[in-house]
Amino acid sequence: MMENTVSKPVHRCQTDSNISSDSLEGLVEQAREKVGIENVVGGQEFINHLDSVCSKIIDLLSSSFGPRGFNKIILNPVNDIYLTNDGKTILEETDILHPVVTSLKDLAGSMDKTCGDGTKTAVLLAATLVNRAIPLINRGIHPTIIIDGYQKALNKSYEILQFETKSVKSQEDTYSAVFAAASSKGIETHQAERLAKIMIDSIKRLNAMSENTDLDLNDNVRIIKKTGASGIVSLNGVILDEKPARFEMPDYIESPNVLILNHDLKVDSEYLNPQHNINMDSFGTAYQFEECRKTILKNYADKILETGADLVFCEGEVDPYIEFLLTKNNILMFKKMKVNDIEKLSRATDAGISSIKDDLTKSIGYADKIEVKKENGEHLVYVTVNSKMITTIIIWEPVKYNLEKVEEAADDALNNAAFILKNGLVVAGGGGIEFGLSQMLKLYASTIDGKEQLAVMEYAKALEQIPRILAFNMGMNPIDSIADMNSYYNKGIDSRIDVSGQVVNNNPPLYDSVTIKKLAIISATETATNILRIDEIVPKR
Repeated sequence: MMENTVSKPVHRCQTDSNISSDSLEGLVEQAREKVGIENVVGGQEFINHLDSVCSKIIDLLSSSFGPRGFNKIILNPVNDIYLTNDGKTILEETDILHPVVTSLKDLAGSMDKTCGDGTKTAVLLAATLVNRAIPLINRGIHPTIIIDGYQKALNKSYEILQFETKSVKSQEDTYSAVFAAASSKGIETHQAERLAKIMIDSIKRLNAMSENTDLDLNDNVRIIKKTGASGIVSLNGVILDEKPARFEMPDYIESPNVLILNHDLKVDSEYLNPQHNINMDSFGTAYQFEECRKTILKNYADKILETGADLVFCEGEVDPYIEFLLTKNNILMFKKMKVNDIEKLSRATDAGISSIKDDLTKSIGYADKIEVKKENGEHLVYVTVNSKMITTIIIWEPVKYNLEKVEEAADDALNNAAFILKNGLVVAGGGGIEFGLSQMLKLYASTIDGKEQLAVMEYAKALEQIPRILAFNMGMNPIDSIADMNSYYNKGIDSRIDVSGQVVNNNPPLYDSVTIKKLAIISATETATNILRIDEIVPKR
């Protein structure tokens, strides 16, 4: 028996080693297939490579661009399913390791991290700039000249954006921009309206409390998504998916004193008899053990009661006897809490995280109210704290895969609201600003001597692709749409691609955040010029 017991692990270890070696070689081979590069790629082959890769990225993202864009269903290698039209998610979950695609992925990640929106605009513009540079290179124009032309076009675009920027003059202007950001994910109109209102109200409240310091939205705002009847709720405080330790405990407390405890609240037999020299061989001994245990537990409960706490959160397990004593005193308790939730509650209520052996009177925190509700079959805890810079938004959606879209829309609306309420600056939306920039750059190109003029013209045409894609996804004819926008432009009237499927006068106005638009154009140009500086791809063996 002993020989068999020893030999089996040795055999398994050898087998696992062989499998690991084979698996490693298989992974390397899969990675090479995904990169799609076996040998050194340079010269005309590299130019063709750029053209092909950027065209595929444009095709991948353009169909999901704008409020009428299509969704992508992505099945990743571990069989997770994503239903999304978010540019960053599409690029991250698409299993492509090509170096150029990796650069575009980095651009999407950078835009998402910096401003939380504009990822598709930036990536589409970057890929289009590279694509439009290919014919110039094939005509013998050196990439350095194209890069210089693109840089001039960027500088002029920035100047024009400064001139075209408008100051937000009313609540309606702010709402228009935030609503446009939310609806760009293709969610229902009523959801976009609700998100826009909630995000504006939340940022206004946080700004008023921040005393002109920068907001960290990751710390100040938390978004929770749940499957259930459609709805969106915002709370000044923390929302948790927990239920009370006992159903008899109160489900509503006004102005509760809050106590937060870590570790278990129970007594083990090792604590009562650490030497294990007493046997439970009689009723009397068992009774003495139980009485001793209850005495210790009652002391724990009394210590909690002495603090005046109405609400107790415990990170560990709680003995039923303590639960019974707290219930008798009308105290609400939650047990087996997540560490992250404990930390959020501590920050929201100013309650210290303490052990039952500490001086608990110094650890009491406060909240405006707490309410326990059962919604869509789940227990939720609403801890309201109006004096703290913490907002929690919970999103309910009947279809699981739609939750990602609504969450992405909420994130875009939140970031746009933060930028616009901070600096109050916007530009025409619906592709209007990109079209205006393209027309002005075409005029600017005529003032430039040399081959750089051609690069500036291609930059202008790349910007014009944004309203073209929007028009196509609205079911419109892109050529007719651009002609209609040009007609408005010649009359000095701002226009846009409207969700009605028409080119209309931008009145009432639809706006975009100028900060996000500037970052998208700058980042896209920088990424495109960095790609154009590459002359060879060398795979490492």
